Amino acid sequence: MAEKALYKKVTIVGVGLMGGSLGMALKDKELAKEVVGWGRNEMRLAAARERGAIDLGTRDRREALAGTDLLVFATPIGVTSRIAPEWFVDAPPGCMITDMISVKGGVVDDLTALTGPRIYYASSHPLCGSEETGVGAARQDLFDGKLCLITPVAKTKKRAIAEVQSLWQALGMTVISMAPTRHDQIVAAVSHFPLLLASALINQIGDEKLLKFSGTGLLDTTRIAGSSPTMWAEIITANKKAVLSQIDGMLETLMLVKQHVKSGDPARIKVWLQQASRRRRKM
Repeated sequence: MAEKALYKKVTIVGVGLMGGSLGMALKDKELAKEVVGWGRNEMRLAAARERGAIDLGTRDRREALAGTDLLVFATPIGVTSRIAPEWFVDAPPGCMITDMISVKGGVVDDLTALTGPRIYYASSHPLCGSEETGVGAARQDLFDGKLCLITPVAKTKKRAIAEVQSLWQALGMTVISMAPTRHDQIVAAVSHFPLLLASALINQIGDEKLLKFSGTGLLDTTRIAGSSPTMWAEIITANKKAVLSQIDGMLETLMLVKQHVKSGDPARIKVWLQQASRRRRKM
């Protein structure tokens, strides 16, 4: 392990689906000699230890930080913004810090401003996950072959960018760098708005008795509507501007579809469906 390990100690703040999967992946690939999880719930920390996601769980911030060379926030955006300042202050010299928050907004600038001469921070967002939550849904292969977006700003240190890129590449991810604003626009289009659309689709079926007639089409289309309402309400609110833009675009698209259907011309409908079919196959 000593020859392969990138880190002596990794501290993960929040050991749910993403944090737990990160711990499992680091241990599976022998990239860390020790993985420590921090949280406020002892039962959840115990569950993370049982799953093999962490070597040690603690509710003591100073214990979690002692000697760590990589600190990862796997907490929701609101929690990360609230607790990060005290963690940055107590981080040991040379510590690399990143997060996995799914909306960047002004948070990246705020956290970057907390770094000192020997504290390194770059924000990141692995594009993977599940509608399931908690460490019970964590998987060591969650990151394999997936895409990770890193979002440096003007004051992000070059070393921080290089180190966070190396981390995710070592976990089997393809890394792309972009501005936080561009990141939020992209995830609104490919993640946040589709969640709302899936939820709208199933809510549009007013009579719940009809759901017993659902086939695989409706099940597949609405799968992500089963995700955590609490988590997604926070994400959608944090990325409100970009999500509203997607909603406006969908209203225009639905008006176009309505015109096609209203025309009674199967050729018009077919052309529109063919475009969608081509795009879906490219995925």
